[in-house]
Amino acid sequence: MQQPSWRKNARILWGGRFLTSMGLTGISPFIPYYLENLGENSPENVLLWTGLALSAPAVSYALLTPFWGKLGDRWSRKWMVVRALLGLAMSMCLMAVAQTPLQFFLFRLCQGAFGGISDASSAFIGSHAPRTEQGLALGRLERASALGLLLGPLLGSLCVSTWGSRPLLFITAALTGLLGLLSAFVLSDKGEEKTVKADADAKSSGVINAFLSLFRQPVVRRFVAAGILFKLADFSIFAIFTPFIREMFHSPASAAATVGILLAVSSLGELIGAPWWGKRNDRSRLERNLIMAGVLCAICLAAQTMPFGIAWLLFVRFFQGFFYSALLQTVMLSVLRSSSAHDRGVRVGATNSLLMIGQISGPSIGVFIAAQIGLPSVFLVMGGVMTAASLLLWQLPMQAKQPKVQLPSK
Repeated sequence: MQQPSWRKNARILWGGRFLTSMGLTGISPFIPYYLENLGENSPENVLLWTGLALSAPAVSYALLTPFWGKLGDRWSRKWMVVRALLGLAMSMCLMAVAQTPLQFFLFRLCQGAFGGISDASSAFIGSHAPRTEQGLALGRLERASALGLLLGPLLGSLCVSTWGSRPLLFITAALTGLLGLLSAFVLSDKGEEKTVKADADAKSSGVINAFLSLFRQPVVRRFVAAGILFKLADFSIFAIFTPFIREMFHSPASAAATVGILLAVSSLGELIGAPWWGKRNDRSRLERNLIMAGVLCAICLAAQTMPFGIAWLLFVRFFQGFFYSALLQTVMLSVLRSSSAHDRGVRVGATNSLLMIGQISGPSIGVFIAAQIGLPSVFLVMGGVMTAASLLLWQLPMQAKQPKVQLPSK
């Protein structure tokens, strides 16, 4: 039996999500060392430029991703995938040849502005995968990102310790660029719904209207608001996780190794959980899945404050990753199902842009809470935020609920 063409396309998208996740998480921990190699010797300046470099891609990505989505709707979602891969490859090359911290910061802005495989791949899947398998397809893409998140720091550390930071950037750029060229020749957009300029619906597919449409639909509005809060909670915890573990174990040397292991365990939970939740989203109500996963993830956050030792943290972090893997893909599936051919890309871009609010503000909020009432309190507060976000979907008007998708009988 011949395999559907969308599944073949999904393999390319899977590779793109994996490579970009692995490359970006592989270089991020070593940005301070790279800045020192660029001649910045002051610890204060290294910290300043590191913070700017880490936040730069999120800012430029949030500003430009809706416009790329609109271009994909009007032109071709295939070429948005190619653009994202080649854009990341180009920015990586530029970062590798940067001579000053300012240049490195500007090239990190380029990374967010011209990359963005996440929204490009989601819009492409939404246009090609059958409605009854969109959840599974998104789940597999989330698995690719989780696998890259798991392997990136490990392979990055091996590469940096052996050859240095610049070769790591060049290697990532080369692999991503080759995959971008492969996508240009292998990805098939046959059967993709396209809009024509004469279509009356095209008038309503502008960037501003895409944002407004997300707020006009009650169900989607709540999903997106929940997604922003999920991101905020996740990045608040991430910002204070290392000092929290150091405070718990009272040993900087053992804390560093423990942090790495615990982050890897949560990524492993995402790796296993993402496709499972994707299949579940195809078979049951999205609201129910999001509430269940969000509340259980919140419980896992709060449980990390209990002083039961490393084995307990390993257990809890694994299930935190497992439950968290359901949240953002469920938000995105809600947006895809509520979109039409003429505005799918721009609405996906607008959603990702709004989710960046949580990612950008989360670290500052987490650090502020920790400074005011202590590191463990961040886990408790963000557990409450995640629970509140989940309960936004608790009671929805019956007429606004999305119908349950029935899978065809075999």
